[in-house]
Amino acid sequence: MIDLRLKYGTNNIPILSNETIDEHAELLIGDYDSSLLSKPQAIDVEDFAENYLGLHFHFTDLSHNGFIWGRMVFNDAKIIVYNPDTKRPDEEPVEGSTIVVDNGLLDEKKEHAFRSTVMHESGHAIYHDEYYYIDYYQQPLENESEIEHLPYTSCEAKSIVGGTSSSSRKLRTDLEWIEHQAKYFSAAALMPRKTMRMLCADPNVQQFCFGKHPGYENDALIAMISKIYNVSYESARIRIKELGQAYISPRPAPDSYFLTGNYYSIPLL
Repeated sequence: MIDLRLKYGTNNIPILSNETIDEHAELLIGDYDSSLLSKPQAIDVEDFAENYLGLHFHFTDLSHNGFIWGRMVFNDAKIIVYNPDTKRPDEEPVEGSTIVVDNGLLDEKKEHAFRSTVMHESGHAIYHDEYYYIDYYQQPLENESEIEHLPYTSCEAKSIVGGTSSSSRKLRTDLEWIEHQAKYFSAAALMPRKTMRMLCADPNVQQFCFGKHPGYENDALIAMISKIYNVSYESARIRIKELGQAYISPRPAPDSYFLTGNYYSIPLL
């Protein structure tokens, strides 16, 4: 794996702009498989995490209602899980350098959520080891109450996908910065900037979107990106906006999904 030579601010959180994360994603993806930057295509997220980053996988029930999608475990630890038999919280031992994914995401209908979660937790592994990893030899503890935070993340669905793209001006706490960095990395790795620009500038793609779907050009683009990169419509919609690749429609439809975020307002999707 390429050494990104990260610079850290307070509390061992890396100093990263969105531009820098895009650059890092392309460096890592290109080192993993250079063909992924030569044409738009979907990455094998499990192979990237396991065989390139050297991470392990663990699957369990992370919450009673599925609102927690993933955890990145940095140290060997007992993590909080949900026990469906007792219907109560429980503990489960997990080794360090492990991505924990909620069992609910193993449903084939949740493939987009699974892929985003794996890359989100991969982002944590790449960027946040200095923050989460606890060296018990350097920091001997009398009891667990002395630990400022646990050696693993707790990533809810809303932190992984959906909503609007984050603005750095709205990020205040350590956790907000950390989750933004992992979320942006996930999008940048799933939909690399280089191939996204390539796809959006393709004359054939533009002809299809403008010729076949007037008023809904960006909705057609979203559907195409979703299919090619194997991501959700919402992830594609956010990524188009983040990269400034949206098409300028002569007569944008007021019920366009790109504009409203309402899945049910547009028959194309």
